[in-house]
Amino acid sequence: MGRETYLKKIYGEEAYKNLKSKTILMVGAGGIGCELIKDLMLSGYSSIHIVDLDTITLSNLNRQFLFRQKDIDQSKSKTICEAVQSFNYFDCKLTSQHGNIMDTKQFPISWWRQFDMIYNALDNLEARRFVNQMCLFLGKPLIESGTTGYQGQVQPIFPYLSECFECQAKVTPKTFPVCTIRSTPSQPVHCITWAKDFLFVQLFDDSTAATGSELSHVTNQDSQDNDELETLKKELSELQGLRNLFESGNKELASILVEDIFVKDIARLLRIDALWKLRAKPIPLEYNKEDLEKLLMDNKSLEILSNDTQMWSVVENVYVLYKSLQALQDRYKVDPKIPISFDKDDEDTLNFVVSSANLRSHVFGIEIKSKFDIKQIAGNIIPAIATTNSIISGFSSLAGIRAQIGDKIDISKHLTTYISIKPNKYITSASLVPPNHKCASCSLVRKGIARCSIGTTKLSQLLQLVCKRYGYVEDATSIIIGKSKLVYDMDFDDNLETSLEDLGVFNGQVILIQDDDDNLENLELLIEDKKGEAILPNIQLRKKTTIITAEPGGLNDINDDHLKTVESENGDTMIVIDEDDESEIEEMTIDTDGVHAISSKNGDGKVDESFLDDVIEIEDLDDYGPATKKQRLH
Repeated sequence: MGRETYLKKIYGEEAYKNLKSKTILMVGAGGIGCELIKDLMLSGYSSIHIVDLDTITLSNLNRQFLFRQKDIDQSKSKTICEAVQSFNYFDCKLTSQHGNIMDTKQFPISWWRQFDMIYNALDNLEARRFVNQMCLFLGKPLIESGTTGYQGQVQPIFPYLSECFECQAKVTPKTFPVCTIRSTPSQPVHCITWAKDFLFVQLFDDSTAATGSELSHVTNQDSQDNDELETLKKELSELQGLRNLFESGNKELASILVEDIFVKDIARLLRIDALWKLRAKPIPLEYNKEDLEKLLMDNKSLEILSNDTQMWSVVENVYVLYKSLQALQDRYKVDPKIPISFDKDDEDTLNFVVSSANLRSHVFGIEIKSKFDIKQIAGNIIPAIATTNSIISGFSSLAGIRAQIGDKIDISKHLTTYISIKPNKYITSASLVPPNHKCASCSLVRKGIARCSIGTTKLSQLLQLVCKRYGYVEDATSIIIGKSKLVYDMDFDDNLETSLEDLGVFNGQVILIQDDDDNLENLELLIEDKKGEAILPNIQLRKKTTIITAEPGGLNDINDDHLKTVESENGDTMIVIDEDDESEIEEMTIDTDGVHAISSKNGDGKVDESFLDDVIEIEDLDDYGPATKKQRLH
């Protein structure tokens, strides 16, 4: 009896055939990925793609069971595909790709389209958010999983039907006072935070340098010492000069940076006597420059970069800083449009943060850490446990199978699963719920993919198309590229005859369309560079309804002819609705407990309860007060 026979008995003939036709993507080939790929292969999928940008290190071997000592420094995604071939009983086609899933050049929109489902096996918050966004744009189901120590969870995500990854706020890392990080560090974590969230951001990261983290600017609230404030502001100005050297490809950048950051800036801080009354003074960096030259000339020195668990000497840290800067400059030269953001699994960015953090620690007399230790701190990593990964991978695989063998998604049949070692809570589950109406990713903004030629399509053409298709008004529309680059609004039309490419739009770029009159919800378009006529996604934007509720104090403040009052028979509860939208409302149920349901003529019956979150219960009609407007979506 063939192995397929057992799967057919479990799934059913039709369900097995359906599952066998699916192509899926697994993002991440680490602790969870090693367990999950085994489960997915043995589930009967016909084609699985695996993406990971990391290489195997010695520290991985205790929990990532598909890797061996001989595999150290090899690509995780490639190694994992080779390792499972010995039990590839169902002839699953495995495709490995070594790269950053957020690289839109390596992984364009057309590549994403081939997948029926995506499995996340990541330990990186930024990458998780990115995959979540792509699934929202493409309407692809996502099985999100994660572990922290003995705890783990699996969350099936069905775009716009259930909560997405960002519907619930994530725990934010611990923060430190700005001037502790930038002037008076006393712990290794202070230096690591400085290197990752300040120095790296100022030199490389366009996405956050402009808007800035709290470390990227200083105010009088950060310090009471005027000399310290002036020193920090001057430091920012000098970093802009270093950034210019980086972008210009200056070959002397590394030596200039070391001198400016670890010698001159430290000497400037030492002149502020008030900082060192109760603290040990830092010592400007000193190292043997001849030893550095020897390391730079010897190719065997490259082995230092992979010595994750050894403590690098001062000169070795300077060497790593030189090599990481050279690598990052080379990347920027190849394509300046590809953003450089810190990722603990990106060796170039990690090496820069490790070496600069260690050099700062040395200057301030703080213990130097190994690359392995700093990677854990910088990535907010909680040590993984192999058993937890195995259990979560099993639940993740089962969640995906349930989603794939059915014809239509019914979120009531799917569960979020949690595991822990707490008594009576080893395995618990919760029903999926609709999207959080306050979620900026899936509820406050609609998403879709627009195809157009970025080289020939002008901004004015895009504006006219979105206004015609979605009902925006040109004079009340704003267009923003990326996270913060405003290219059009009613007072700024200089770019209308400029092509999207010249405005900085690239294949995979996100453009935000905003209704300044606040009548329509916002729209995010993921731009796919295609020759020919521009094609916009078929999306029905939801109109906003004005709900006005009264609070104790006086109903006479409501004097708009366009308002309609609806109240219960006994007059205990009241809601006032904009009569312009009256045609949208078919029936409303009200009693003394408040509004129970509203049904819409163009909807499917009851409106989500989140529509009613801000309706205020009124117990006495004699005590009506000032009206309060609330903007909600149908």
